[in-house]
Amino acid sequence: MKQSLIQIRVDSLLKEEVADIFDSLGIDISTAVRIFLQRCRKVQGIPFALTLVDERPKTRIGLAKGKWKFPEDWEIQDQAMDKEIEADFYANTP
Repeated sequence: MKQSLIQIRVDSLLKEEVADIFDSLGIDISTAVRIFLQRCRKVQGIPFALTLVDERPKTRIGLAKGKWKFPEDWEIQDQAMDKEIEADFYANTP
């Protein structure tokens, strides 16, 4: 399989914070990005909702700032996606 290099610039604090989260999950940033890209391919888009308005109570930071809107069944979708991501991850783990 031919490999490609992807380089991105992110805020240093963001990188440190997510690196700690991923480390707790037993993966590195590269693995997390590969999982994200696999999910994008599987769903043929971004694997989570990207909208601007929310009618529900503001419970998450982004929602509190009015940045995102989740579909009504997002919790069910989120749980299903978590199971699929886990399966993808373990399927690709030696």
